[in-house]
Amino acid sequence: MSTTWVCDQIKSGFISKSYTKYSHISESMILTFSSKRSFLINEFIQAQEGDDEYKLMELYYEGDYIQTREHLTLNFNRVRILKEHDDPNLNKAYKDYEGYSIYYRYKRIDNRLYFFTDSKNEAFDMVCYTDKQ
Repeated sequence: MSTTWVCDQIKSGFISKSYTKYSHISESMILTFSSKRSFLINEFIQAQEGDDEYKLMELYYEGDYIQTREHLTLNFNRVRILKEHDDPNLNKAYKDYEGYSIYYRYKRIDNRLYFFTDSKNEAFDMVCYTDKQ
């Protein structure tokens, strides 16, 4: 049985070279745990330089995960860029998730799923929602 979650993040104030020229990056994801070991993510990104209009990017991730009572490790096995951004640095930054793993602590409360990292790296923290209880 699969479960699907919708996750949103808005990021600003960047120090990484790939992101410094952007005033805001909005990431919306559809995260699906498609089996007891696999996940899929459809991600829609809007990046804004200064006061310019947002430019769009779309990605698709496939991977496997390991779940314990309090932790979840997402292993990103494949990353496909479905709609590239004009900025090759931004494309590379997202493509670099391929082969990467993120170790989360998580907590589900009602229809919300909270993800946070032990490293206190807020770039990966997120809240996801579902319409199922």
